[in-house]
Amino acid sequence: MELRHLRYFVTIAEEQSFRRATTRLHISQSPLSRQMKDLEEEMGVELFEPAGRGIKLTAAGRAFAERARGILASVEAAVDEAKGIAEGRLGTAVIGFETGATFMGALSSLVAVFRRRIPRVGLQLVPMSSVEQWTALQQGTIAFGYGAYAPSDDALSYLEMTRDRLGLLVSREHRLSRLEKIRLRDLERERVLLQPRQLYPRLHADIITAARGKGITLHVTAEVADLEALLALVVVGDAVTFLAEKFSEAVPQPSSVWRPVEDLHINLSEFVTWRTADADAPVVRALIESAREVSPILQRAPSRKRSSPATKRRRRRRSKTSPRS
Repeated sequence: MELRHLRYFVTIAEEQSFRRATTRLHISQSPLSRQMKDLEEEMGVELFEPAGRGIKLTAAGRAFAERARGILASVEAAVDEAKGIAEGRLGTAVIGFETGATFMGALSSLVAVFRRRIPRVGLQLVPMSSVEQWTALQQGTIAFGYGAYAPSDDALSYLEMTRDRLGLLVSREHRLSRLEKIRLRDLERERVLLQPRQLYPRLHADIITAARGKGITLHVTAEVADLEALLALVVVGDAVTFLAEKFSEAVPQPSSVWRPVEDLHINLSEFVTWRTADADAPVVRALIESAREVSPILQRAPSRKRSSPATKRRRRRRSKTSPRS
């Protein structure tokens, strides 16, 4: 039994006439009758019986018609779903993200824009470091990454989404909150908390290197993975920590303040990453377009227009005729 047998049978059942069914199916009556005869023989039941100048379904035929319609509808839905996934209209896109990225605004804005673009595609957010994202992209377990570092692998492409100055977060009761200017030497006797080195290896190295460049050894007392715990320890005055300015604005703490460190010139960037070979896949392309729409950096970047061939020729002529000094 094949799907075409079911389609033929359902059409005949709806038309109650082999002749009218042949018109809809664009098939002559003889092969259609033979196909239905083969179907009845395979099933071992009679599906039709004469009714005036047409036919009608037997009791077995009526029961089979109901099931056949359901089967054809399920097949049609399965085909539509497969096409929808292939075209990026359906399915689920998995995004890997750094745990602190959700507070920065760009990721949540990206998700909102993407949902507006393709509302029937679900999104699954999985926390993982940038390095873990790169591996997952190569393995195909995620479609997109949002992290603190840009990959150096040519197989992966990226866009810089945000860039924020790194500063110091301290309790409002801390002595450093009263200083007009904070320098690295002011931190020499302070207890410093950092986020885990395995999550932000370059940030650790940059902070430690910058301090050592000023002849200062920071007293890093702990690495705290949980951001709420990190903020709580700062608020009670137990320690200080380094934080991006936009992060402090996104998560306001009435008992803490953010201060720039004059001789610490470190910017924190966040990047979206995808596998270069997947750039034209509908879902990935929609994610890239959504990222471009919400990135403050990309929105500020001046647009570059390609010059027309005629314009280029005029420029070359001017450069040849202009006097040299």
